[in-house]
Amino acid sequence: MLKRSITVLALAFLMTACGFQLRGTGTTQMALNELNFAARDALSPLGKQVKESLINNNVQVSSNAPFTLYVGAEEHSQRTASYTAGTRSAEYTLTSAATYELRSGNLPTLIQDRVEVQRTYAHNQNNVTGSGQEASLLREEMRRDLVMQIMMRLQAVTPAQLQDLKDQAQRKVQAEAEAREAAIRAQQFDEPQQSPITLP
Repeated sequence: MLKRSITVLALAFLMTACGFQLRGTGTTQMALNELNFAARDALSPLGKQVKESLINNNVQVSSNAPFTLYVGAEEHSQRTASYTAGTRSAEYTLTSAATYELRSGNLPTLIQDRVEVQRTYAHNQNNVTGSGQEASLLREEMRRDLVMQIMMRLQAVTPAQLQDLKDQAQRKVQAEAEAREAAIRAQQFDEPQQSPITLP
């Protein structure tokens, strides 16, 4: 028994030493150290997990942050991957996806992206309940993968990059506003002036 315990501890030490981590338990070094967070449904499992992951990765979630991470709704779909001889579904492919955006105030979206995960599982016609539970567990695992993908993509985004995109968006908004004002002035200038009414 002692020998077995020592072996297990030794293996655990070796895996830790070589950088091994259980899937989804590691942290990501983020260049952004402060973000505001918003979601289509902040109380949804996806919204909660993304916010928790930000905090776990030492990102300060604050409404006063200059940039906002907005996460859309979690999208689910399912399609038949293969059939049995009786044309009854034997395997299903599940897809989970979500969009996210980086914003700043009322400016147009600075960065918009989409993450997606797929899994295939065997559907047992003789154990529908068990197959349903397996699908639910897969959905939870897929949600964790979506969160991990979002974190990995945010890892590459720097405050300087976002500031540059913000400056570009501000210039674009200002140019569009000036173009509208110029069009209004031109229209007013082109309108014929009405002659004053002369009474006999």
